[in-house]
Amino acid sequence: MARSAARWTFDALAPERRAWLAALPAGPIAADDLVEICHGSPLDEDAYLFDELDAIRALGAAARPLCLFGHTHFPIAFALWEGALDVMGPSTAAHAALALRPGGKYLLNPGSVGQPRDGDPRAAYAIVDVERKQVELTRLEYPVEQAGAKILEAGLPPVLAERLARGR
Repeated sequence: MARSAARWTFDALAPERRAWLAALPAGPIAADDLVEICHGSPLDEDAYLFDELDAIRALGAAARPLCLFGHTHFPIAFALWEGALDVMGPSTAAHAALALRPGGKYLLNPGSVGQPRDGDPRAAYAIVDVERKQVELTRLEYPVEQAGAKILEAGLPPVLAERLARGR
């Protein structure tokens, strides 16, 4: 299923767009003094970061106080503060904020704008306010049915459209 979606994407992209994507540097990439970004984990771009043990290892490898990651499509935040690890799972709120404490380290996956994995079909994204040292987390409804219909029209596996509608 993932292979067919990747193949479709490869075929849909113009060669110059594929070359641009292939030339992107591997993460983690420092955005500024506060934030770094990576796909899977600061340790490995292809790693899935789900549990506390993986989070502790990744927090140790992170070079900035806040590391934004994705890959799992599952919204979660891990915070290391005064030697204790705190885990914050997905929220059903349309808007939430995460204040970044001085001296804390954070791993944050805001979720997914498409193909979510937490049972909530709404788009999930984050905006980092570096001045206020805060992350705004948002869940936003969009026409999931239309997106699903476009997936089917493109000839992609029907399970991708079904997964989009279920949020899993």
